[in-house]
Amino acid sequence: STAIFHNASTIVFSQEVMGASYSYAGINKDFAMHSASVFYKIGREGNHGFTAGFRHFKDPEQNIGGDTFRPYIWDLEAGYFRNIAKNLSVSLTFRYLHTKAWQDADSKNSLCLDFGATYHRNMALLDEMASWSIGFQAANLGKKLDGYKLPATLGLGGAIDLPFSMENRLQVALDFNYLLPSEIRHLQAGIGAEYNFLKYGVARAGYHFGDKDKGIGNYGTVGCGINFWPIRADFSYALAGKECFMHRTWQLGIGIVF
Repeated sequence: STAIFHNASTIVFSQEVMGASYSYAGINKDFAMHSASVFYKIGREGNHGFTAGFRHFKDPEQNIGGDTFRPYIWDLEAGYFRNIAKNLSVSLTFRYLHTKAWQDADSKNSLCLDFGATYHRNMALLDEMASWSIGFQAANLGKKLDGYKLPATLGLGGAIDLPFSMENRLQVALDFNYLLPSEIRHLQAGIGAEYNFLKYGVARAGYHFGDKDKGIGNYGTVGCGINFWPIRADFSYALAGKECFMHRTWQLGIGIVF
């Protein structure tokens, strides 16, 4: 169900009808983010549906003149996804953002939208159970928030799914994202793999390539999880140097699907 934060059009090709998830991330020791999302596919074929999400990001606590305050930003989003042709789906997500930099400061708001598209089809491998997909996303298209441009992004990615058996499955993904605002304009990329083993176990690893001055730099990730249908629990940790924003970053999540 976390697809709403990336590319909601991919939900069309999931086998589940509905799901919900929650995660907490401790970022660089002093930052934190809560995330929650749900989705629901409509009809017997499930070729369209709705999804919603909420994220709450907290900056480190500040102390000015004896008063303490923790700046924050949260967003509430809702999206619609639909299959529009054989193997092709699209999605549209609207996002409302709200931020407060100090307790005496006025709150600031903004609106933006994401557009996503995914092409998915099976391959003549593993009894035609294997599949590949390619997706496109234009994200954070909207007005400024508290005087700052939103990190508008164009993304392109692909994935391969190889179910070797009922108990063992390998998924590999690669994506590229280009940030548009001139102040942070740069290309970043990510590659990752997830292996499901012995029916219930999950292991994953990945690497993010980015600009350390305009973005969050380079770092690796490792993770593990338990997939005991309909419940799934996951943990991940970033392998990043002290100079990287993702240093000492970890995330714990739980989800349920039907």
